[in-house]
Amino acid sequence: MQTIVTMAVADPVNITREDRLSSTRSNMSMASVSSDVVATMTTANCEMALLPLRLLLDLQPNYLSLENNVLTSHNQRGGFNVFSDGMAGIDGEQCKVINYIQRKVTLKSHADYKDYRETVLSKPMLFLTNVQKVNSNSAKTFAFIVNTRHPQIRAKVESAMNNAISSVMGENYLLQFNLQSSLKDYLGRQNFEMTEDNLNFSFTFKLDVLIDIFYFLGLSKKSSDVTGRILNLNCSNKEKQEKVKVFLSKMTSPLIRMGSTFDHDRRPSAYSLDVIVEDPFPAEETVKDTEQVLPLSP
Repeated sequence: MQTIVTMAVADPVNITREDRLSSTRSNMSMASVSSDVVATMTTANCEMALLPLRLLLDLQPNYLSLENNVLTSHNQRGGFNVFSDGMAGIDGEQCKVINYIQRKVTLKSHADYKDYRETVLSKPMLFLTNVQKVNSNSAKTFAFIVNTRHPQIRAKVESAMNNAISSVMGENYLLQFNLQSSLKDYLGRQNFEMTEDNLNFSFTFKLDVLIDIFYFLGLSKKSSDVTGRILNLNCSNKEKQEKVKVFLSKMTSPLIRMGSTFDHDRRPSAYSLDVIVEDPFPAEETVKDTEQVLPLSP
C-alpha cells in the first residue's frame, strides 16, 4: 500500500470592538465566534469547524507549523489527519505539506483496509481550502475540520465503507468521500465561494486479478457525501481565542481506542498510527444549537 509521510449566527452582543475593527480591515474577515457557544460545547458535539489556517497555526503550534513555505503536521500523539496531495496554496504561496494522508490511495489487502479505516477515524480530518468573495480575486486559506469523534460523522464514514464492501460485486472497488457540500452551501449564503475542488478523498481496494469487468464498467465505483453542521471558530479577541484553543486541544488530544484492529501478532501496515478510548466528556454537559451562518464582512 502506498502512502506519503514527508508526510447559528454569531451573537452580536459577544462581538467586541476589536472584532468589529478586524472585520473592516479585510473583506475576508469573519465576525467572532460567540463565547457562549464555545463554552457550552464539547468536541463530541461539533460535526465540522471552520477557521483561518493562520489562526489554527497560532492556536495549535504543537500539531501544525508553517516555516519557509513548508506546512508540517505533527500528529504522532494526537493532532490532525491532514488530507493533501503534497502541495497546498496558502494565502497565495505554494507550500509543501509534510506528514499527510494522500487524498487518493490504493489498498491491496483487508489488513491494509482495516488500518486505513482506523487511521482515518483516529483523528479529526483537516483540509485546506481557499475561499474568496464572489467576483473577487482575493482568496484566503481556511482550515476545514471534520470531527471524526462526532457520532454522526463517524457513523457516516463507517457506514459508507461497510456498504461498499457488502455491495461490491467484483474483487476491486473504489470509494470516494465528498465533503464540500456543507461548506459550499455555508459559504454561498454569505456570497463567498471556494476556489478549488479538494474537499474529497478516496481509496481503491485492488487485488491482483487479471480482469474485473465490474470495476472497469464502473459498477464497483461508489461515492458518499459526508455532510454536517459547521461551527465558525474564527475570532480575534484574545479571551475568545483562549476558549477556542482549549476547545481544539480537547478535539486533538490523543485517545486510546479499545479493541483496535492493531494486533500484536501481525505487522502494522503503513497506515497503523497511534490511535485512540473515546474521550470522557461529562454526561451532564449540554450543547446549544451550533449551526451558524458564516458572517463574513462585505
